Amino acid sequence: MLSFATLIVLSWYQMQSESAEYFPDSDQKELELYLIESALVNEEQLNLAKKMQARQAGPLLMVLLQLSFIDVNQFSGLIDWTPKSRIDN
Repeated sequence: MLSFATLIVLSWYQMQSESAEYFPDSDQKELELYLIESALVNEEQLNLAKKMQARQAGPLLMVLLQLSFIDVNQFSGLIDWTPKSRIDN
């Protein structure tokens, strides 16, 4: 069962993503690499999330959160992730 705070974050993100484009393919690949390198998810989790993403046609981060592979704090830290932020760190 999702907590109230999680539902608020999910609702906010859904509203944001309805008006925004998803990561372009190249940016998603960078995001995937970042998620693996930073050990936020493992390859098995990422592959499952990508399969779910293809079915849902939604953002990868949302799928990772729905599958509980990342938590709300990790999700909120990744919402504004860009390949440039990966290079800056």
